[in-house]
Amino acid sequence: KQYGADTIRWYMLYASPVWTPLKFDEEGVKEIYSKYISTFKNAYSFFEMYANADNIDPREYNIPAEDRDLIDRWLLSKLNRLVRDVNAAYQEYDLNKVARLIVPFLNDDLSNWYIRSNRRRFWDSELTESKKSVYLTTYEVLVTLAKLTAPITPYISDEIYTKLTGEESVHLASFPDVVESLINEKVEEKMDLVRDI
Repeated sequence: KQYGADTIRWYMLYASPVWTPLKFDEEGVKEIYSKYISTFKNAYSFFEMYANADNIDPREYNIPAEDRDLIDRWLLSKLNRLVRDVNAAYQEYDLNKVARLIVPFLNDDLSNWYIRSNRRRFWDSELTESKKSVYLTTYEVLVTLAKLTAPITPYISDEIYTKLTGEESVHLASFPDVVESLINEKVEEKMDLVRDI
């Protein structure tokens, strides 16, 4: 009642592999709410607020990945690496690995680096190709994350997915497939170096 089913489900899988005993820790639940549920909601809310303010629907844009800004290509590369690794972890029934792959991507790559670094692009008064690209990339990432997380946190994933897409349910959508051509190690190395500096 206090934290919700999604938070408890993610906490139990994040805290330890499903085949080992788990000693319940309320502080761990709070940490997961902050690292996963709250961050996912905030990333969506940020996107929704500016998309509504600008009256933008990213689904109208068709901008190839190679024509987007370097940071967009970096995030798409990270996302597709995540899709590949998460799919492999699901195939192994290792849900602890799934949870531990998604949290750093959501927190570090999407929220703390990409969204914070690109605020000026969202705020741009002109509807430039760069502004379209940042909206489209964020949209694609949020939709993919909703699909990846749906088996574990069915409620928040469905809520975010249906609001983004207008479709009936994330649980009726196809699971994401990796697009190997979007994984670019050179772009990742460059951006990771910038982050380290």
